[in-house]
Amino acid sequence: MIQRQTRQKQIILEALPKLNHPTATAVYEYIHGEHPTVSRATVFRVLKQAEENGRIMRLSFAGGEDRFDHNPTPHYHVRCLRCGKVCDIRMPFLYGLEDEVEDACGFTLQSHDIEFKGVCPECRSAFSDKS
Repeated sequence: MIQRQTRQKQIILEALPKLNHPTATAVYEYIHGEHPTVSRATVFRVLKQAEENGRIMRLSFAGGEDRFDHNPTPHYHVRCLRCGKVCDIRMPFLYGLEDEVEDACGFTLQSHDIEFKGVCPECRSAFSDKS
């Protein structure tokens, strides 16, 4: 199915690289001031469609809202446990890992996510400043 590239889609997708792994709500709030005709429902729908079409990546973290990454190629992320900031990790994606898990457990895997968690430099600095 061919989908049109509407102006609203373009506005929404162009916001992603400007924001740091935003939630759908953060994307809506970012663009709504300058483009008040773009509805919350449109933002959520466009992000869902773009993810389904492989144009963007959805990141699901336990206990938090899903976030979106403009880079759909497989890669890993680290999340700050204090402020929730998410950053890309520049390391090779472990493509053979699924085969090893399938061989060990018998599961048929579709993909894998590895979530690294820690404290970002800003939060670490703020915490040490209070001590």
